[in-house]
Amino acid sequence: MLAITRNKLLLATFLMTILYAFHYGIPLYATSTYLHVYFGSSTISSLYVIASLVTLLASIHVAKYIKKFHTYTFTMMLVIAEMIIMTAFALTKNPILVGLFFVVHFCLQTLLYICINVFVETFSKQAETGSIRGIFLVLLNLGILISPIIGGLVLTRGSFAALYMVATATLVPFLFFLHQYLKHMKEPAYHSVDMVEAFHRAWRNKDLKGALIASFMLECFYAVMVIYSPIYLASIGIPLVVYLSIILPFALLPFVILPYELGWLADVKIGEKELMVLGLIIVSISLFLMVIVSTPNVILWIAILLFSRIGAACVETMTYAYYFKKISAEDTSLTALFSNTRSVAVIIVGGFGIFISPLLATYPQIIFIALGSATLFSILYILPIRDTR
Repeated sequence: MLAITRNKLLLATFLMTILYAFHYGIPLYATSTYLHVYFGSSTISSLYVIASLVTLLASIHVAKYIKKFHTYTFTMMLVIAEMIIMTAFALTKNPILVGLFFVVHFCLQTLLYICINVFVETFSKQAETGSIRGIFLVLLNLGILISPIIGGLVLTRGSFAALYMVATATLVPFLFFLHQYLKHMKEPAYHSVDMVEAFHRAWRNKDLKGALIASFMLECFYAVMVIYSPIYLASIGIPLVVYLSIILPFALLPFVILPYELGWLADVKIGEKELMVLGLIIVSISLFLMVIVSTPNVILWIAILLFSRIGAACVETMTYAYYFKKISAEDTSLTALFSNTRSVAVIIVGGFGIFISPLLATYPQIIFIALGSATLFSILYILPIRDTR
């Protein structure tokens, strides 16, 4: 009976993961274009910076609130708040409120992801950690792969408001599974997080420092792709609907297909370091190709973005595997440090976007040149690390 109950809880968590992936992924690559209706590039960059700063601060303290309210209650509060904010974001036409609701939505979405990870971690302790985590990542990436197709179909027949309402609707069944199956989940042990101390420890360790830098550069790449690439492609004649429904589904395939094979290669044939470096080189080359190519040829852009995601999949899989082989499962501070590279990357990328905003209007490719150069330079920090093989 216990095994049946556990399987039901695990299934509910996986279904919630897919629903979260849809909620996160459907508007992901359309949001910067929507914000561009109300704001210039500099203001959009500022909004992403503010949202990431708020999210970073909230993430540092989230364990305290989860412990206080318990995971189920805190997650329920987040989902209801996100549904209200997302609906308001979709319907309001006031630029100030659009900016405010975006910042709150950005933060709530990240906190919700942390809560889902708590559920997954709870079940990982009761079964095979690797297999459960593997299924979780596959479902998450699969949902994000399918989401742009849904987003493109919605925008073809509707508006941005309809897009955000569809994303909000995915949280209705999420609430059902949460309330029906996870209400009485046993709470895991929570530990305090010291990000400053964790950063100092990691920076003194060349292996952890290398993995963190690789992860940071990858998150910078993701930030540029989410914030700037839809706007840039629209400027050269590729509509957002085409980007969402045709280009992205092909470009994101490596995240679903490659992780297992890359993990096997790292364990048996090649070390993590070699694949990490290869991935960063591929990402750099693809960014420089984005500078050179200015034609609205859809096939060509599918090839470039697919190539970039092959590199990104290499870096993501290897940094994740390498970093968590180097730290203990109980070290929540180092885990939190790794998880927050995304927020820091968005802050840096957004801040750089503000700094170069006078140039972005006439030469938007400059963001790709800067990131491609920085990614190549980061390899110097990866080369000294020691493979775990």
